[in-house]
Amino acid sequence: MDDPFACFGEDSESEDEVIFDENLEKRRLNLLEKANVTRQNVYDEIEDDKDVSEKAEDLLELPSSVDVPFPSPLFLGPIQVVQSDMIGGNRGYIATQDLPPGTLCLVEKPIFEWTDDQIGSELGIVSVIAILQHNDAKNIIQQMESLYPTKTRVDELIRAKVNTESANEKIQVKDMIDIMEMQHSNGKELQKALSLARQINLEIDEIDIYRLLLAMRYNGFGSGIYLHFAMFNHDSNSNCIKFRPENSSKDEEDSPYTGYSEVRTTRLVRRGEALTIDYIEPREQSFSYKRFHLWDQHKFDIGGLDQTTNKQLQELDFIDGKCPPSFRDRLERESLTFHIENALKEFEDQLHEIKMNWALMSMLKDESEEALKLFEHAKALGEAAFELIHSAKEKLSNDSHVLIIRCGKLYLDVSEIVLEMGSKFAHYFSSSTFANIGGNMILKNCVWVCNQILPIQIKYYGSVHPDVARTYHDLASNINTMISQCPKVLYTCGIEDYSNFAKCQRLEAEYMKAFKHIDNLYPKDTKQKIVEFEK
Repeated sequence: MDDPFACFGEDSESEDEVIFDENLEKRRLNLLEKANVTRQNVYDEIEDDKDVSEKAEDLLELPSSVDVPFPSPLFLGPIQVVQSDMIGGNRGYIATQDLPPGTLCLVEKPIFEWTDDQIGSELGIVSVIAILQHNDAKNIIQQMESLYPTKTRVDELIRAKVNTESANEKIQVKDMIDIMEMQHSNGKELQKALSLARQINLEIDEIDIYRLLLAMRYNGFGSGIYLHFAMFNHDSNSNCIKFRPENSSKDEEDSPYTGYSEVRTTRLVRRGEALTIDYIEPREQSFSYKRFHLWDQHKFDIGGLDQTTNKQLQELDFIDGKCPPSFRDRLERESLTFHIENALKEFEDQLHEIKMNWALMSMLKDESEEALKLFEHAKALGEAAFELIHSAKEKLSNDSHVLIIRCGKLYLDVSEIVLEMGSKFAHYFSSSTFANIGGNMILKNCVWVCNQILPIQIKYYGSVHPDVARTYHDLASNINTMISQCPKVLYTCGIEDYSNFAKCQRLEAEYMKAFKHIDNLYPKDTKQKIVEFEK
């Protein structure tokens, strides 16, 4: 496995023997001397109290900012929307200063959250109906007028029939509205939407309904419709992550500090660099699925895998050492990745159902036969998920394929709930020991899985991504538990680094150190930032 700690430098407390290499030491000193000379030259050229990075930033002229006609978000960091040919879609956010990983860029509440029946489902006229049934429907629809494709531009292209559309507008707007007219014209759902609009005195017609649907498809996120978040462009190698904090809950909807989502950088972003997120959720999908989905939902084509400039990411999608074919308009249903992703989706749905049922049973303190059956179901799902990892590695002939991450995360998620359930039901067995319900083997498998996915995650996400931090934490926690409960099982997990107590203890400390290093980059300061921004 690649050294996962390379990004943190040498551990000053390490007791490992240091082997002195005279030639290497000379080379190091020469490089250090050159660096010092270069640094001094830079300092000689600037004013006494100017920081080097600030001086460099002054030399870079940023594109002019573009005003967006949206209400102010809860928080806006050192970023701005610009119009530039260098940015996907010719418009999007850039950094106005160097942003270290973990920088809070934006905090926003959705103007509309998807109803339960819409989450995970394909958007349709029923989605527009859900908005029209909302208490604040008029305001929501008015705010959506400036989302792409804007109401003004659609009126020009469709109603006024101007012939100045770009190639993208023809595909993403004119052609799509033509298709929707064929699909929905005079349909019951369309008539229901128009009837609801009349009931609230909203003057919209069929074209407006189609534009709203396009705006949702092109700008919507997994949890709802956001205005400012829609200004972030897509990149499979994104430098930002959008997520809802754990302490953000619908339980306090009247509070301005809950129910929001936020965007933070996941690596160093230079001044003037475009800020991007990954539109695909979950992010760990095959390239062929990404290409199809982005065309189907957003009508832009990312091209074939062989055209990808990032060779490291490209290799994470190789099958048997080669770039697999991909298609803009269809999924290859006979492909290996299609079958693996189908299995993942089925297992993930089962896990979601198990979590929902277990949450209810835990609340009711239910330990009935049905609860025990749920436990057995969860154990069986874990075994199937573990087998899927081995099957995927073998069939794809690529131990570093991006889907291995998703398979591994699935197993870790299932294992977490199995271990939780097992601790509740241990007294039903002849012995209350953890080993009797397979806990030791689950922990052993978790350590193995974490070691499999960690180097792939570092390549795919970057070394200081929150998902990498979670894997470090899982490793440290599982090693700690196994050292105290079943050390011999840990020593025989098949990984040389875990062959004795001293090695395991050192690794536990290093993994926890790595976790804390990354975790500290993402401070839990969102509410404080919101308050300061309001001032």
